[in-house]
Amino acid sequence: MKNLPIGIQTIQEIITDGYIYVDKTQFALELIQTGKHYFLSRPRRFGKSVFVSTLAEIFKGNKALFEGCHIAASNYDWKPYPVLYLDFGRITNKTPEKLEIHLHELITKISKKQGIEAKGTSLEFRLEVLVEALASKERVVVLIDEYDKPLIDHLHNQEVAEGNRRILQDFFGVLKNLDEYIKFTFITGISKFSKVSLFSGANHLNDISMDAQYAAMMGYTQEELVQYFGQYVQAIVQKKNQQGKPSTKEEVLAEIKDWYNGYRFSKAERYVYNPFSTLKYLAEKEAESYWFATATPTFLVEELKKRPQEVTSLSQMLATQKDLSDISKITRITLPALLFQTGYLTIEDYDVKLKAYQLDFPNKEVREALFGAMLEELAEGELKSLEVSRMAKKLQESLSTLALETFVEIINDHFARIPYQVYDNAKEGLYQAIFMICLELSGIHTQGEVATNKGRIDVLCQLAGQFYIFELKVGKKATVAVKQALDQEYSQRYRHQGKQIVVMGVSFSSRKRNIDSWQGELLDEDGKLIRKLAPEDKQ
Repeated sequence: MKNLPIGIQTIQEIITDGYIYVDKTQFALELIQTGKHYFLSRPRRFGKSVFVSTLAEIFKGNKALFEGCHIAASNYDWKPYPVLYLDFGRITNKTPEKLEIHLHELITKISKKQGIEAKGTSLEFRLEVLVEALASKERVVVLIDEYDKPLIDHLHNQEVAEGNRRILQDFFGVLKNLDEYIKFTFITGISKFSKVSLFSGANHLNDISMDAQYAAMMGYTQEELVQYFGQYVQAIVQKKNQQGKPSTKEEVLAEIKDWYNGYRFSKAERYVYNPFSTLKYLAEKEAESYWFATATPTFLVEELKKRPQEVTSLSQMLATQKDLSDISKITRITLPALLFQTGYLTIEDYDVKLKAYQLDFPNKEVREALFGAMLEELAEGELKSLEVSRMAKKLQESLSTLALETFVEIINDHFARIPYQVYDNAKEGLYQAIFMICLELSGIHTQGEVATNKGRIDVLCQLAGQFYIFELKVGKKATVAVKQALDQEYSQRYRHQGKQIVVMGVSFSSRKRNIDSWQGELLDEDGKLIRKLAPEDKQ
């Protein structure tokens, strides 16, 4: 078997050293033949660097490298062009001063390699001289990878981020005035910061980030997974069978899909796998949160901690294309844009009438890992996701068997591990967020802030035999909560689906910092009362 290209970011190394290469050259050919200036945003570790290096080798005329690939069988002329390749992932950006110094050093390095004298004190002037000199015979191909890293790395420090933005704005502003010298431009990043000069001017970039035509350009499709990695899948089947865990190819593929598939970047229902996590799974033969573990989303988790009420509505979030694809100010980044562009939420559906996208977690890896990180942040490290997972089976059984006193005891045990200061001035949103996260990490399919025609359900859970509708209150009686859910007929949309419906009002005490009381009703699938539910001492 060929080796898996884990962590390898250049097409030349992948192909010449005999790693598996998932052929994406059909997309490169289409870009080259149909346009000139492009921008693409994708989450980190999603294949951006490999694709940029692919474009570089194509424009250098390296036909031999692509023998057997789609582009080699096309009518592409393989004419070589000068390539200006800037990888901002390798540029120091700790301060605006260091960013500017490193950019100067990079231009000096490229100039010397090309035998060009790009003298001057101005960074912008030296870039202009470099591009014009490179274009003395043929127009220049400009490839920029991770253009926004100097911004993304400092979202927690607005002063540095803003200073870096000003440098990038001036630097990239030069390129839009050099269009006559440029053959082709391809720029990648995680986010689209509209006020960085790249996205305005004569050479306006064609943002293909949410274009259905290029939805599968990065990441692996189902067909690619089967075609290129079939031997690795079979090896996992054999290992599981040897370990006494009878398994089939279909079951292994289903596991990979559950954990790592689900990324959708356009209106078209075209889904791709996270390439990094998929490769790691194939190598390690175990399902883990590989992608998430490579970089904890500290800024994102801190933002959610400030607004815990929004945790419950993540999987129901609605956003327009502009909401998802454009960040106008570093100081005011909206959650939909941040979560979508960084890969923690993806497109679940598109509402044609509203012209809005419904977002959800792409897969099990992201859902479990993000909720785990949020729980530990909200609980200041005192309640670990592993502790919740240990009680998961018991909590699931308590709900499926209607042992609701046991369920409340488990939830209260979790709340008891959270330091008292976390609850200082806490509103209903914090209790609701921790409650929902505990359910999620117990393996229960959960949704928050579910809209109905009469209001919003705080938390909805789906089990094999029941729907659970939770109405949560802080400082109010549980009877008030359950009455609201019944009066608003939240159960109506879940009737006639072959499941019982449990409507449960839960009251949190800000003094006790846990569930103080609960009441509920058990309904049949038609919404008719079977019996009332209450603690034994209340019955």
